[in-house]
Amino acid sequence: MGDTDLKRGLREARQNLKSGKVREALARLFHLTEKYPEDGEVKGQIAVALLAQGRDHAEHGKIDAAREDFSRSIGYSETPEGHLYLGRIHHISGRFDEAFAEYTRALDLDEALPAVHENLGFYFLDVQEFEQASKAFSNALSTGATGRDAYIGLWRAYAAMERLDKAHEAILDAVQKMPRDDEVLVVAGVSCLMRRELEEAETYWERAAALNPRNVDARFHLAANAAHAGRRDDALKLMRACAAIDAARTRQLWKQDAQQQRPRFSGSAGDEDLLDLFE
Repeated sequence: MGDTDLKRGLREARQNLKSGKVREALARLFHLTEKYPEDGEVKGQIAVALLAQGRDHAEHGKIDAAREDFSRSIGYSETPEGHLYLGRIHHISGRFDEAFAEYTRALDLDEALPAVHENLGFYFLDVQEFEQASKAFSNALSTGATGRDAYIGLWRAYAAMERLDKAHEAILDAVQKMPRDDEVLVVAGVSCLMRRELEEAETYWERAAALNPRNVDARFHLAANAAHAGRRDDALKLMRACAAIDAARTRQLWKQDAQQQRPRFSGSAGDEDLLDLFE
């Protein structure tokens, strides 16, 4: 009878989790753990449910609640995913030592998990250990990471070390695998810009803007190149489109350009029509 009750309860909890009913699943599981406190399968399912609840809390900006969920999950069943998610919470909270400890523990439990290497890569970028970042992102890719973030992270690491050929190789590999990813194409254009390959850069940004007309970065870079080439009307038209899509991001990119060694908008610094966009 007890075994049947346990199996039925676990089945119901799994069904609730599959349907996105995390609270209902947890309620059922906590009831089960009161009756079967030593059952490892119940504890494992509670850990899974707490991870799901923690991810939902994190997505809605409830950082403290997410941290508690992930910590409790590890208490019920220690998994690499639990340490990974807890590490992410520490990371975005600026608690770098705690983040590194959690990522390292996750890696100890499963060194073949691409997400752990990827998050370690972003950790190393943030603490400006770029050589370690490049190794972490390379490990992420070699263990199966397929998303844009690992490639862009690897590009950022090599670019920070001024190893532009390696950086360019990384982002071109991403373009080959994700030819319709507008964010990858924007970075490929920036990579070409750093190599002073302006025509190739524009080609990538034009492709990105065509794929996603709301990609502000692509349009901004096209505007900056137009301004640098003295095509004021083209630059102004593109900048107006950028500001209409996202004025805050446009302003941020404008300020970033002004801080560059060779600002592309240097010849337009006093252009009142451009400055009016930011008022």
